[in-house]
Amino acid sequence: MSSRTQHSILDLVNLEKEKIGRLFSTADQLAANPFLPSKGFGKTGALLFFEASTRTRMSFETACAHLGVYPLLLDGKSGSSLEKGETLEDTVLNVAAMKPAFLVIRSGDELDFNAIASQVGMPVINAGWGKRGHPTQALLDAYTIRKHLGSIENQKVLIVGDARHSRVAASHIELAAKLNYSVAFCGPQEFLPNHAGVKVFASLSEGLKWCSVAMALRVQLERHEASHSLANYRRDFGFTVENLKDLSSNALIMHPGPINQGTEMDAEVLQKDPRCRVLDQVTNGVLVRQAVLLDVLEGV
Repeated sequence: MSSRTQHSILDLVNLEKEKIGRLFSTADQLAANPFLPSKGFGKTGALLFFEASTRTRMSFETACAHLGVYPLLLDGKSGSSLEKGETLEDTVLNVAAMKPAFLVIRSGDELDFNAIASQVGMPVINAGWGKRGHPTQALLDAYTIRKHLGSIENQKVLIVGDARHSRVAASHIELAAKLNYSVAFCGPQEFLPNHAGVKVFASLSEGLKWCSVAMALRVQLERHEASHSLANYRRDFGFTVENLKDLSSNALIMHPGPINQGTEMDAEVLQKDPRCRVLDQVTNGVLVRQAVLLDVLEGV
């Protein structure tokens, strides 16, 4: 593997704990000065988003701007040669042939990021890959927890909702093993994956009493139209003012977004609960993703 492709982040299994610590330290520096010197000036970076995104895409764009990198953005399939029958892989390889400094890719399971990384001569960053993983989201979540609770180690993170189809949940399972925190799932039975050794709570109340971080996931309405009514979901698993009385006053409330207000989280919680760190996650997403790109550029 070349030094360039070594800087790829396709999952968190292969990301060393020491490197995660360095990324967090760089993010701390960027919080004080987002315009740290980089090797990015005059370079381009390809942001290939074949699925819809707001926070991830725009945080990578912001990170590029801070680093002096010009982002080559492909936002969705509309208006590209994908409409003419070109495959996702051919699109990526053609963009890679334009020699950007790195590729940031978001797509469904149909594209093989490992195969892409083995074929191109620049680092590849996973910005959301089907149900497989979303490494930078888990990293920014952990960074947010570290910032507000002092450490990520030994924290108890309750992930509530559709963990079976969640790439965020998948990445947290990988990251928890690296950073020594616990993950548990809570939600309707049909939302829960089978992960050996992962605690499961059928009761939201019991899960909230256990955890130091409560993280809601988006209810993927397109997958569960007839399985669990939204009203029942909000009653049983929604982050409402009433339900969150079982959560410690020192705990954090998080959500990777986008939020279906009134389903997995009420507006009153999002806007008024002092434990809620959803917008901090967004702010920290820029810092962590910029730290990732700084590391990439050092190897280019």
